[in-house]
Amino acid sequence: MILNVLVDNNTFIDKYFLGEPALSYFIELNNKKIFLIQDIQTFLTNASKMNISLANLDYIVLSHGHSDYTGGLKSLLHKYNLEKTKLIAHPQILYPK
Repeated sequence: MILNVLVDNNTFIDKYFLGEPALSYFIELNNKKIFLIQDIQTFLTNASKMNISLANLDYIVLSHGHSDYTGGLKSLLHKYNLEKTKLIAHPQILYPK
Protein backbone atom coordinates (compact mmCIF):
# COMPACT_ATOMS: atom_id res chain seq x y z
CA MET A 1 0.00 0.00 0.00
CA ILE A 2 1.15 3.51 -0.82
CA LEU A 3 -0.44 6.31 1.19
CA ASN A 4 0.10 9.94 0.20
CA VAL A 5 -1.21 12.68 2.46
CA LEU A 6 -2.34 15.39 0.04
CA VAL A 7 -3.80 17.75 2.63
CA ASP A 8 -3.51 18.03 6.39
CA ASN A 9 -3.63 20.71 9.06
CA ASN A 10 0.13 20.88 9.55
CA THR A 11 0.99 24.56 9.24
CA PHE A 12 4.58 23.69 8.28
CA ILE A 13 3.16 22.15 5.12
CA ASP A 14 2.26 25.65 3.89
CA LYS A 15 5.94 26.20 3.24
CA TYR A 16 5.75 23.68 0.39
CA PHE A 17 2.10 22.69 0.02
CA LEU A 18 -1.29 24.09 0.95
CA GLY A 19 -2.69 23.14 4.36
CA GLU A 20 -6.29 22.92 5.57
CA PRO A 21 -7.86 21.81 8.88
CA ALA A 22 -8.72 18.35 7.54
CA LEU A 23 -7.20 15.33 5.77
CA SER A 24 -7.08 14.21 2.15
CA TYR A 25 -5.41 10.98 1.03
CA PHE A 26 -4.37 9.38 -2.25
CA ILE A 27 -4.04 5.62 -1.71
CA GLU A 28 -2.75 2.92 -4.03
CA LEU A 29 -3.71 -0.59 -2.91
CA ASN A 30 -3.76 -3.80 -4.95
CA ASN A 31 -3.50 -1.86 -8.23
CA LYS A 32 -6.46 0.33 -7.22
CA LYS A 33 -6.30 4.12 -6.91
CA ILE A 34 -8.40 5.55 -4.10
CA PHE A 35 -8.89 9.19 -3.28
CA LEU A 36 -10.32 10.46 0.02
CA ILE A 37 -11.50 13.98 -0.71
CA GLN A 38 -11.10 17.12 1.31
CA ASP A 39 -11.13 20.65 -0.11
CA ILE A 40 -11.06 20.19 -3.90
CA GLN A 41 -8.81 23.12 -4.89
CA THR A 42 -6.30 22.44 -2.13
CA PHE A 43 -5.82 18.78 -3.02
CA LEU A 44 -5.60 19.55 -6.76
CA THR A 45 -2.79 22.00 -6.05
CA ASN A 46 -0.93 19.60 -3.74
CA ALA A 47 -1.45 16.57 -6.02
CA SER A 48 0.09 18.53 -8.86
CA LYS A 49 3.08 19.55 -6.71
CA MET A 50 3.53 15.87 -5.72
CA ASN A 51 3.22 14.68 -9.34
CA ILE A 52 0.19 12.54 -8.47
CA SER A 53 -2.21 12.03 -11.34
CA LEU A 54 -5.87 11.88 -10.40
CA ALA A 55 -6.75 10.37 -13.77
CA ASN A 56 -7.94 6.76 -13.76
CA LEU A 57 -9.09 6.74 -10.13
CA ASP A 58 -10.93 3.59 -9.14
CA TYR A 59 -12.66 5.09 -6.07
CA ILE A 60 -13.46 8.48 -4.61
CA VAL A 61 -14.37 8.45 -0.93
CA LEU A 62 -16.36 11.27 0.64
CA SER A 63 -16.37 11.30 4.43
CA HIS A 64 -19.25 13.76 4.77
CA GLY A 65 -21.39 16.21 2.86
CA HIS A 66 -19.88 19.63 3.59
CA SER A 67 -19.69 21.75 0.46
CA ASP A 68 -15.87 22.00 0.52
CA TYR A 69 -15.83 18.20 0.12
CA THR A 70 -18.65 17.84 -2.40
CA GLY A 71 -18.83 21.23 -4.13
CA GLY A 72 -16.19 20.59 -6.76
CA LEU A 73 -16.95 16.92 -7.27
CA LYS A 74 -18.75 17.38 -10.59
CA SER A 75 -15.94 19.48 -12.08
CA LEU A 76 -13.35 16.99 -10.78
CA LEU A 77 -15.18 14.10 -12.45
CA HIS A 78 -15.33 15.96 -15.76
CA LYS A 79 -11.80 17.35 -15.66
CA TYR A 80 -10.25 13.90 -15.24
CA ASN A 81 -12.95 11.94 -17.12
CA LEU A 82 -13.89 10.05 -13.96
CA GLU A 83 -17.59 9.57 -14.61
CA LYS A 84 -17.18 5.78 -14.20
CA THR A 85 -15.17 6.08 -10.96
CA LYS A 86 -16.94 4.49 -7.99
CA LEU A 87 -18.09 6.92 -5.32
CA ILE A 88 -18.08 5.68 -1.73
CA ALA A 89 -20.24 7.83 0.54
CA HIS A 90 -23.41 7.91 2.58
CA PRO A 91 -26.43 7.60 0.23
CA GLN A 92 -27.67 11.08 1.20
CA ILE A 93 -24.30 12.86 1.08
CA LEU A 94 -25.25 15.10 -1.84
CA TYR A 95 -28.69 16.04 -0.51
CA PRO A 96 -29.21 19.74 0.32
CA LYS A 97 -28.13 20.63 3.83
